[in-house]
Amino acid sequence: MTTAHEDSAPTGEAGLLARMLSLLGTDARTEVGPGDDAAVLRLDSPRLVITTDTLVEGHDFLRRATTAHRVGAKAATQNLADVAAMGARPQALVVAISAPRDEEPWVFAHLTAGCAEQAARWGASVVGGDLGSAEQLTITLTAVGSLPEGATPLTRGTARAGDVLAVGGPRLGRSAAGLALLLADRVRLPFDGGSAARPLPGAEGTVPSAEEAELLLRHDDPRPDLALGWAPGARAQMDLSDGLVRDGRRLADASGLVVDLDPDALAPDVAALRGLAESLGQDPWEWVLHGGEEHLMLAAGAPEDLPAGFRPVGRLRAPDASAGPGTVLLGGRSVPGPGFDHFA
Repeated sequence: MTTAHEDSAPTGEAGLLARMLSLLGTDARTEVGPGDDAAVLRLDSPRLVITTDTLVEGHDFLRRATTAHRVGAKAATQNLADVAAMGARPQALVVAISAPRDEEPWVFAHLTAGCAEQAARWGASVVGGDLGSAEQLTITLTAVGSLPEGATPLTRGTARAGDVLAVGGPRLGRSAAGLALLLADRVRLPFDGGSAARPLPGAEGTVPSAEEAELLLRHDDPRPDLALGWAPGARAQMDLSDGLVRDGRRLADASGLVVDLDPDALAPDVAALRGLAESLGQDPWEWVLHGGEEHLMLAAGAPEDLPAGFRPVGRLRAPDASAGPGTVLLGGRSVPGPGFDHFA
């Protein structure tokens, strides 16, 4: 339920910013926080890790099928996961929001709250940003983290032949399944009560079942265990955002190796989604192998070194005459399908 205060919040840029800034808090590492021309941070180490990402209405989220709070949280997760994948700890986020001039004022507050709450979950804070007008709702975040002195950055190119490929989560394909539900118009709105669940203006549709709501949540507001990113043990690492095959190929290519995925390790993931996939006329293997926006850690390392929370899904080996560097196989056979590509 949205409060009367949210509906009566002041409009105009100054009013919107005042409402958004009231939702933010900083910590002792922030010398100058939101409200000035720029933030001033005291980094935990002098080794800066920085990344940026954008969510655009109609491309990265559907107004009719999500909430502003979830959009903000997901935008934060995408950036925080990239920092964690380098083995660094997140410290701060800068958020730029562009929206139509007639956007409801509470949308800005909910976007901000979603970002701030997810950042705080991993020890970071929102320290500033920008507000502007545009024809569609867009949110761009820049995340800052710090890598401890002496720590080796976890890049994609440092895996070794014989390493296992592992994911930092119990199941794959659930985000893709949630997206399939939306695109099939099976459900439209993930109501779960409370003001944070208030839909974006223009949303409509049916309330999902408990199983559908869980899959929608995995797509709209994924909650990966980012602490696995800076836990010791991985040799190479990246954020799983564009599908297991596509991101596995990126890691393998950077390391000059071949990935052979284990179909038995992935079979439980497929089985859990088979009923829904059949009802939608889709292949659950497609969701598990190529589904994006999981934002789990994807790591390579010796099986005895990887921390608890990772599960092996394949192995890396040296290339040969049958499979060159960057090849991804499934049980020794080629994998059809390209995975997600923004410009395909």
